[in-house]
Amino acid sequence: MAKHKAPTQVTVASLSEPTFFHQFVDRYWKLGVLLAVVATAAILVPVYMQNQAAVVHQVTWDDLRSQADLGSGVFARVEGGSPEVLAHFAEQHRDTEVGAWAKGLEVGARVEAKDMDGAERAAGQLAATWPDHLLSKAKVYPGPDGAPAALGDAVRTGIARLDAWEKEHSMLFSNPALPADAPRVRLNTSKGPIVVGLYVDRAPKHAENFLELCRKGFYNGTKFHRVVRGSLIQGGDPNSISGEPESWGQGGPGNSLEVETDPRLRHFKGALVAWKAPGETRSHGSQFFLTTADQNQMDGQTVVFGIVVDGFSTIEAIESGAVVEDRPQDPATVESTEVL
Repeated sequence: MAKHKAPTQVTVASLSEPTFFHQFVDRYWKLGVLLAVVATAAILVPVYMQNQAAVVHQVTWDDLRSQADLGSGVFARVEGGSPEVLAHFAEQHRDTEVGAWAKGLEVGARVEAKDMDGAERAAGQLAATWPDHLLSKAKVYPGPDGAPAALGDAVRTGIARLDAWEKEHSMLFSNPALPADAPRVRLNTSKGPIVVGLYVDRAPKHAENFLELCRKGFYNGTKFHRVVRGSLIQGGDPNSISGEPESWGQGGPGNSLEVETDPRLRHFKGALVAWKAPGETRSHGSQFFLTTADQNQMDGQTVVFGIVVDGFSTIEAIESGAVVEDRPQDPATVESTEVL
């Protein structure tokens, strides 16, 4: 009988036995993932930050455009914006070049508002905070001798030239100085005192009439019965002491004055002026008004016979009260007058 060979022993490798690659992956996969994340971050984070910086930069510029009323487009109209708003914006963004441009716009806005001291101060802040900025370094503004100058220098020299020109042409901006012996009158009102000086040399009849009424106490108890904001406050009517509001502005001492015309006396802010009713050719005997802003359209129409020398804060308080049409709801009262 034939013998059978013993079966050959076969060893089957376990399918679950890890290879070297499997062992390597199993051991270092976490590190690999971490390295991949780091590599990805190294690429994407700077890109993201650049994009975000660009977005923030654009948002900041858009904010400035809105704050300064710059409009949009190549031919946008520039309104300028409030100096105070621009100053606050520049302070908020003092670490960016946008802040420098805001400060430059503030300089221009203050010049436009005739705040020359503020403009010079803002130009100094621009040079100190952003010394390397174009606005601080570039010499593109006209200097006093025609040579180009930096913004700060141009502002300083421009203010000096303007001051010199205004002094030389002072009659265009203010009334002449009072004479050395000009009498002064203090109006003690319920809102505070107002001191006026009188042009006894240029409008002697009006000045003397006002002095006489003040000495007699004629104005005591009268009210500033008419307030036109941005123009004038008016008083001097005895009807306003106890009469009905409908009669205010219609009373007086019963006399009028011949108009005294001096072309050097003009209706600048703070002028003391004799009231003249529409259609009348003579000044009212007692009613007067104080201008709260330049009113040069009145030149030649009514007589300026004095100026305010103290008490502008009182005038502002009277002007700022509640008004219906031109009638103040809580009119200031002249409590007494003193000839100084």
